[in-house]
Amino acid sequence: MPRFIIFVRATAVSESELKPDPELMEAMTGYNATMVEAGVLLSADGLLPSSRDSTRITFHDSVQPTVQRGPFPPSELISGFWIVKVKDLDEAVAWAVKCPFKEGGTTEVRRIAQAEDFGDAMSPELRKREEELRAQLEKTAESG
Repeated sequence: MPRFIIFVRATAVSESELKPDPELMEAMTGYNATMVEAGVLLSADGLLPSSRDSTRITFHDSVQPTVQRGPFPPSELISGFWIVKVKDLDEAVAWAVKCPFKEGGTTEVRRIAQAEDFGDAMSPELRKREEELRAQLEKTAESG
């Protein structure tokens, strides 16, 4: 089954130092629990405002990357995400629209690439190495 990431777009409020409304936190915990119980949630996290421990690195053609510290404009940012494993985009969207954002907000659903999505660019050797790395990550996650 494919994996999808549901991005939460940042807002002026999520980029502020204001603490979230306790009712929203309770609703989000319930939302996450529903996805866990359905067996679709692989990961979920919120991000701190870009004014706290945030850096943007821009790569250029054959030039040293540019490193810029936050804060950044909210319109350019993600404030959180969920990773779900579901049968298709429609199911991912069905979960995304249940998000308990009562005060407004925007999410974006994107499919996460898999080795087969890259065709011949992923040689059999690279595919094998990718599988080994994923197995190593899972082992690390289980022991951590």
